[in-house]
Amino acid sequence: MVAATALLSWFLVGLQSAILRGLRIGKQVREDGPASHLEKSGTPSMGGVAFTLAAAAIYLLNGGDAMRPVFLLALGFGLLGLADDLAGLAARPLRAREKLLVQFVMAAVFAAYAGRLVQYTAWGWLDFVLVVLAVVGYANAFNFTDGLDGLAASVSAIMLLPFLSLPLAQVFTGALLGFLWHNAPRARIFMGDAGSQLLGALVAGILILSGKAWYLPLVALIPTLEILSVIIQVAWYRRSGRRLFKMAPLHHHLELSGWGEAKVVFRFAVVTALAVALAVQLWGGGA
Repeated sequence: MVAATALLSWFLVGLQSAILRGLRIGKQVREDGPASHLEKSGTPSMGGVAFTLAAAAIYLLNGGDAMRPVFLLALGFGLLGLADDLAGLAARPLRAREKLLVQFVMAAVFAAYAGRLVQYTAWGWLDFVLVVLAVVGYANAFNFTDGLDGLAASVSAIMLLPFLSLPLAQVFTGALLGFLWHNAPRARIFMGDAGSQLLGALVAGILILSGKAWYLPLVALIPTLEILSVIIQVAWYRRSGRRLFKMAPLHHHLELSGWGEAKVVFRFAVVTALAVALAVQLWGGGA
C-alpha cells in the first residue's frame, strides 16, 4: 500500500503542480519573513489536496481499517485548511475565530467517539477536554511547522512509521513520500493548510485511538516546539515589547541564526527520528 500510494501521490501532486503553474496560481510569500523565502513567491500551494486524494483512494479501495474515524477527522481538517487556502488566494483569509470554532466542533465529535474506546483519566469529561485540545492544538502546531521545503512532510512521515501495521498510516506515509519528491528543496509545490492541518489531526487521532496520547508531545516534538515558540514569542512581546526569538516559529529563528533551510529540515528530521524511537521504546513496541 505504501508503494502504490507513493506512486499515485507522485503523479497527482505533479499533475496539480503543472496545472496550477499553467494557471499562474501561486502562494504569495510574506514580506516580513526571511528574505531568502521571497524567491519562492508564486510557487503553487494546496499540494495537500493531491496527496490526500491519493491516500484516500488507496485506503478506501482496500476497505479502510479501525482508524476510519481518524481518517474522517483528518479529512475534515484538510477541507477546512483547503477553504482557508482558497480564501487566501482571494486575499480574504478566514478569521482565526471562525477556523477555531470549526476545529473545536470537529474535535469534539471525535472526542465523543474516542471516549467510548480509550480512557486516559478517571474522569470522562477530562478525557473529552484533553482529546479536543490535543486535536486542535496539533492541527495548528503542524500548520506552524509547514514553513520550509520538505519540513512538515518529512517529520510527519517519520511520526507515522511506528504505526505502519495500520492501513491508514501506510497510505499517508506513501502519500507523503510521493509529495516529498516535488516538495524537496527547491519545492515545486507547497502542501498548504489543506495538508498541514490534516496531518496534525491525523497524527493526533492515531495516537489517541491507539491509547498513546500521552506520547504526543514526544512523537510530535518538532511541532510541539514550533507552536510553543509562537506562544512564547507573543507572550514575551506583549509583556516586554521585545522579541525573544529573532522570528517565530522556531525554524525561522534558526534560519536567521545562520542555519540554512536544508540544514534545519535535515536536523529536525533527525530529532524527530530520535524522539519517535524513544517513544516506541517507552511504550514497548509499535502500534
